[in-house]
Amino acid sequence: MEWFVNWGVWHWLVLGFILLIAEIAIPGVFLLWWGLAAIVVAGIMKLFPDLPLSSLAVIYAIIAMILSVIWWRYQHGKDQADQSNRALNQRNHAMIGSRGQVLEMAENGIGRGAFGDTTWRIKGHGLSVNDIIEVTGVDGITLNVIKIKE
Repeated sequence: MEWFVNWGVWHWLVLGFILLIAEIAIPGVFLLWWGLAAIVVAGIMKLFPDLPLSSLAVIYAIIAMILSVIWWRYQHGKDQADQSNRALNQRNHAMIGSRGQVLEMAENGIGRGAFGDTTWRIKGHGLSVNDIIEVTGVDGITLNVIKIKE
């Protein structure tokens, strides 16, 4: 137990590098930040050698938590940014601005339109068969369209 009382800079460095190596073997990102926190604490201990181990342990815990939370916010922040504007894997949203032709139209303003080699359910006003249309928006699986004047 004497080694624990005489905890020094090298102990913090070894702990840090063991955690960094463990991050490589067991990827999960959290060990990375805990290992970096231990290396930072080794630097703090080198600057302030008289700090008690309990204070260093608290500093280590605080730095590890701060680094982990910053990383978590960074990762989740970039995933949530503008999800509503992404068209990846949402073909109906990628259709906005596309032009097609009305194939059939009902009196309630709902019909089918041809866009390339595919047909879609469309909704618009004042449309008739063979009109050229452009997609202006998406409502579920229905494309909102307007008639293009040519």
